Amino acid sequence: MTERLSICLIGPKKGGKSSLLASLVDCVAQSAFGYSPRLRPALQPVTDAEFYADGIEPKKADLLTVEQGDYERLRRDFTEGGVATDTLDTYEYRFRLTVNGEAPPAVVLRGPWLLEIVDSAGEIAVPPDGAEVAILNDVKAKLARQMLDAEAIVIVLPLVRLEDSGWSGNLSRLIDRLALAPEKKLKRLVVVFSQYERLFARLGPSAFTYACDPAVALHVLRKSLRAVQWLDRLRALETPGGGGASVRFTVSSAYGFVKRFQNPNIDPHQPGERRFRRAGLDGARAYNEYWRPFLTAEPFLYAALGLDSAFTFSYAQLDARVEEIA
Repeated sequence: MTERLSICLIGPKKGGKSSLLASLVDCVAQSAFGYSPRLRPALQPVTDAEFYADGIEPKKADLLTVEQGDYERLRRDFTEGGVATDTLDTYEYRFRLTVNGEAPPAVVLRGPWLLEIVDSAGEIAVPPDGAEVAILNDVKAKLARQMLDAEAIVIVLPLVRLEDSGWSGNLSRLIDRLALAPEKKLKRLVVVFSQYERLFARLGPSAFTYACDPAVALHVLRKSLRAVQWLDRLRALETPGGGGASVRFTVSSAYGFVKRFQNPNIDPHQPGERRFRRAGLDGARAYNEYWRPFLTAEPFLYAALGLDSAFTFSYAQLDARVEEIA
């Protein structure tokens, strides 16, 4: 039986939301996630007609339309340098998710899934504290309705000193309002720390080895969340009074690492932040030959399936006393 799910993607401006989404399909295709390779998920962008029509297989014409659709444009923009959602509005992207390998029977029997992922500009849900941004009231109302109707929310935050960020107050207030909203449909919430690859920029070919260790990711999350004021507010969502939603934490890297060379995939010889590419080639092939995105599928697969991977961490794991990594 086909199941439809809505996932809201929120976070501060330039935190990595659109890049995370743009690399999602490629991350699934390359199995660059912490789930078992035997899970074999597949993710395909679909048209509105396919999303709303139960039991209809995609047609060739629909597939060709998707190739020229909003998601393909998002992927192209990311390839050309990565841009934030450049509008004071929301975008809706739709996908078909299937699990083709080994998974818990309850998951296999529920699929496939039709996912609607709502990507919002950072100024709407998590604007800088004290900032006055001219956002239409109907846009605010639209995103508020989408968040209340969503089965899952993914909060994307850059790996910075969170206590010094200019948006932490507004994020805390948003979490409070969400916990107190009785009409929300929220079942799962994932906090994603983006730009994970930057922590390993000086490790060269050893970078990917360290990034692939879940214990390293857990250590990074513990340190990043140590002084965060909204952590206990978020915990309230897991209580019956807050709705009983499950909360997870993870890391991700849209730029990822370079295949074969294993170093972080930010080319110092190109302006801005661009992935390595082979000279003399144009288009996606010039970048994809070397590009391995990392864990950008994690938050969406957990949001849709409720399955933990080696890189999705619960409050219990964050709270556990383990030996610190040197």
